[in-house]
Amino acid sequence: MHLLDRSGLKSAARRDPVILSRKLSALVNSNDDQGVLSGNWSGNYSAGTSPTTWTGSSTILQKYYKTKKPVLFGQCWVFSGVLTTVLRCLGIPARSVTNFASAHDTEENLNVDIYLNDKGEKLDDWTSDSVWNFHVWNEVWMKRPDLPSGYDGWQALDSTPQEPSQGVFQCGPCSVTAIKNGDVYLPYDAKFIFAEVNADRVHWMVREKDGQEDISLIKEEKSCIGKCISTKALNKNMKQDITSQYKHKEGSPEERKAVQTACSYLKSDACLVFAAPPTAPPAGIKLQITGNKELLPGNPMSLNILIENESDDAKTVNVIVGCQLQTYTGKVIAKLASITQIVEVAGKQAATIPLNVAADLYMKSVILVDDELIIMVNVISETMETNEKNSESMVISFTYPAITVEMPETGKINEDFTCTFTFKNTLHIPLEKCELHVEGLGIFKLEKFDQGDIRPGGIFRSKIICAPKKTGEKKIVAELISKQIKGISAEKMITITN
Repeated sequence: MHLLDRSGLKSAARRDPVILSRKLSALVNSNDDQGVLSGNWSGNYSAGTSPTTWTGSSTILQKYYKTKKPVLFGQCWVFSGVLTTVLRCLGIPARSVTNFASAHDTEENLNVDIYLNDKGEKLDDWTSDSVWNFHVWNEVWMKRPDLPSGYDGWQALDSTPQEPSQGVFQCGPCSVTAIKNGDVYLPYDAKFIFAEVNADRVHWMVREKDGQEDISLIKEEKSCIGKCISTKALNKNMKQDITSQYKHKEGSPEERKAVQTACSYLKSDACLVFAAPPTAPPAGIKLQITGNKELLPGNPMSLNILIENESDDAKTVNVIVGCQLQTYTGKVIAKLASITQIVEVAGKQAATIPLNVAADLYMKSVILVDDELIIMVNVISETMETNEKNSESMVISFTYPAITVEMPETGKINEDFTCTFTFKNTLHIPLEKCELHVEGLGIFKLEKFDQGDIRPGGIFRSKIICAPKKTGEKKIVAELISKQIKGISAEKMITITN
């Protein structure tokens, strides 16, 4: 109710879910109006709480109401969680949605340009476009009397402050049906959201040539953005893939028509690319990165770069490999490895280049940043005989030991039960300054346990006594943070009866 008062909306506007949800997407971030959450992607959160540490919305909203000041700090999943809670409290059906390989297109041209140097390393300063490993927004369910018929139902809404809309950091509500059909002329912010799930990724190489910066096209990727768009399944604690609600099948006539429709309203010629059926490229050099896509912190990373010659003729290939530590938004944290090697590959044969990164090399940067990080590997090939270029990339994510949550599956009101949290450090490195954060949504408020340092093989066990006051299905959430790892989480459900 305090947020409603802060909105400045008159009574008639407050009962319009379109106007109200758009206003709340602005009020949940603090950029324009001293709203609920202050965004921070710097990696330094010493002035507040790290975004990876939050376990729920209640603590954030209560702190905001008590202090009347923005809470420090949030990132996309935190903004989305808080907005879900606020909307549901006001009777607007809402859910969080995650888009993997999410485009941030600042130019409305359906292209996300990625610039790499001659070491295969991403150049952060060259573009305002980016591809986030994932991005989380909201959907709200409502009628859209302000739109032509056929656009009711789920609407995309985003409170993460990315780009201003009508001069304010707000986004949506935008009909998901409009996004699927390419009707990006409809309000609100359909062009931006369409690009998040449909943009093309274009790789460029920047080299110095005769004292000038020479830019050459490496590769265009037409179907790498907007993968596995997901939400929580109804009445089940599992994922539901809703990609088909945002996009027709890649390459289908319906998908091509949607892109052409969108292009007619955008600064893009992407629709011209498929004016004729694409022809198969001539046989050349094919790249492949092999190895495990998940890495335990403290273990060395080991990959192989496979250079396969699909033609009958021998090829001389200049292979460039760049390996960087990045945040999920693509921000470069550290350079880890760079390889430049010329290989001779006979016709119909293949060559292999190993890529190894020692644990100390990436861990010294991991402990300095309070974000969960990824390792990005970029490979570029240049065929000397034909000047043909190709590229391939791989994201390596970190995987962690599990937290075990032990408690009964059912409980009764006012009858205590014990919830036990157990963690064993199966990594080869000690975990420093460990904290366990636990919250029983609808059972008990956020509790913090200081666990100190946990050596390799070390085990800790924490218990909490719960006294449920309300019936229904409740969730217990646990999260462990340390200098080396930023968010091991676990959750478990319990049904409370009379």
